[in-house]
Amino acid sequence: MAVLHLCMDHNFVTDSRRVFERYYPGQNLYLVNSSTQELKMIKDPLGFEILDLYDRGNYATVRDLCMSHGVDRIVLHGMRDYMLPLLRFLKKSFGFKVFWIFWGYELYETLCYEKGYRLLDERFSIFDRLFYYTPNRFSKALRKLTANYRPGAFAELFGMIDYFCFWNKRDYDLLKENFKTGAKFRFFAYSANETGQQPESLFRLRERKTTCVQINHQASLFGNHSTVFKRLAEIDPTNSLTKLVPLSYGHRLIRERTLRIGKSMFGDKFRPVLGYMPQSEYFDMLDKVDVAIFGQRRQEASGNIIQLLRNGVKVFLRNDNNLLYYYREKGYLIFSFEDDLKDIRSVEALSIEEQQHNRDCFMRNRLYYDNFMPSLFNQ
Repeated sequence: MAVLHLCMDHNFVTDSRRVFERYYPGQNLYLVNSSTQELKMIKDPLGFEILDLYDRGNYATVRDLCMSHGVDRIVLHGMRDYMLPLLRFLKKSFGFKVFWIFWGYELYETLCYEKGYRLLDERFSIFDRLFYYTPNRFSKALRKLTANYRPGAFAELFGMIDYFCFWNKRDYDLLKENFKTGAKFRFFAYSANETGQQPESLFRLRERKTTCVQINHQASLFGNHSTVFKRLAEIDPTNSLTKLVPLSYGHRLIRERTLRIGKSMFGDKFRPVLGYMPQSEYFDMLDKVDVAIFGQRRQEASGNIIQLLRNGVKVFLRNDNNLLYYYREKGYLIFSFEDDLKDIRSVEALSIEEQQHNRDCFMRNRLYYDNFMPSLFNQ
């Protein structure tokens, strides 16, 4: 067996290489798409082949690498439009199974454009630059005109996938309900644990009085910041709560718009996070959060959410977000934005007993590589 990994220049990739090499040593070929031959997020480029995969002149090089290594499995770490013509080309020369490690945007972006799936609360004016970044008929036509329409490629790629690899089966069910694909579900998680490893970044559970509310985790179009801001303004008319809003990742236009609205509505109680920081420093910041509200109507921000739940923070998710039901099935105390966020009493912090309940849920539901990596490629 040999595996070709089609990767993006992303910080997930370094850790995933470590895990795949542990369970399938010497059987992996890592190929990163880059037009500059330089990597920004991957800190250790050794062991990675770097090619511009939008240049079809490089396809023969990929084919030769696969043939010389005996590749019979291809892993997509996320999905990009260049993968469609590349896989078509490779299928002419040899057979392989395709394992798609699901990230999220691929399915939800395609659902918005191809199926009219609504994830945004706000409709933008044609005179607003964000109108051209949101799913609508005009932006769809514009993207097609400029050859920048990814959902079309993604929808076809869904039909080429043999295995959908993720930890939340609800997204797989959503894929099967909306698109024609023969993909089977295969459990996989990037950030699992080593057997016997003690959990990191567990903070002391303590009595809390709500003073700080976190809103979303990045400058995401689908975060619906304005919806969350309006609800908080209604339930906290005296503006007593600090609003912590991480914006270091995400879209520049969303960041600018969120900053403008947040400062206007909340003044010095609006605390945007604009700089990148190490994970340990970021988690220390989250320890000061008492309540967190996520405005996404889709599965997103699971890393932030589980970190908050296990450390005693009260979390609100949208009813459309399937993570609300995923975590409730696991036994967590987690709350609905639409049903539970009614007044200032709604943001009272969890009791010590409630915090401990969520900590116990986390400990019971920890994910371990040994439970799924050895069988990931079984057919």
